[in-house]
Amino acid sequence: MVTLNLEKRDKSAKGRQLRNRGIIPAVLYGKHLEESVCLQLPVHEAERFLQYNFIGSKVEIVIGKEKHLAVLKEATYTPGAYKLEHLSFQALVAGEVIRSVARVIINGREKVREGVLIHMLDEIAFSALPADLVDRVEVDVSHMKPGDVLTVEELDIAKNEKIELITPLDSVVVTVTIPKVYTEEEEAETTDVAEPALVSDKEEE
Repeated sequence: MVTLNLEKRDKSAKGRQLRNRGIIPAVLYGKHLEESVCLQLPVHEAERFLQYNFIGSKVEIVIGKEKHLAVLKEATYTPGAYKLEHLSFQALVAGEVIRSVARVIINGREKVREGVLIHMLDEIAFSALPADLVDRVEVDVSHMKPGDVLTVEELDIAKNEKIELITPLDSVVVTVTIPKVYTEEEEAETTDVAEPALVSDKEEE
């Protein structure tokens, strides 16, 4: 589990001004906290953290002498520019069920030689105690063939009794479509489409 050192942030500080100085604003919230804690950290540390962690990843947040076990709940980006704007963390309490998500990681994609692999589901929503949280589900697709369909129900996370899934079990995670094979007649039909005749102004009258 990663440890992040954050500093308390002045509530009056503007987010844009902070980002211009290379600082990302953040917040830590939770039912057991008296109030949400406004935080900040250098942009390079935030981006390095997000290289290896996802929404739903557990993290130990250190604020001076305080330590909080938390989960990353949201990372906000500038629309179109994909620049990090803000991070949100939820403080965890032992014994308190929390709703979270796990990122679907596809492995063995390069071994699918036939058909077209389509990744349908990026995240799986679930509820669990802090000790049982997972932030990723790895899926091996190297054995899949055209026509195969993999659903949430077939994943290991669905068999974990300590996790209650929110995403429907019949949701398709990944599928391999059967390539369309055109006959000579079908190819001729697609290429020999008659172009609409041009009508002169006199003919219209």
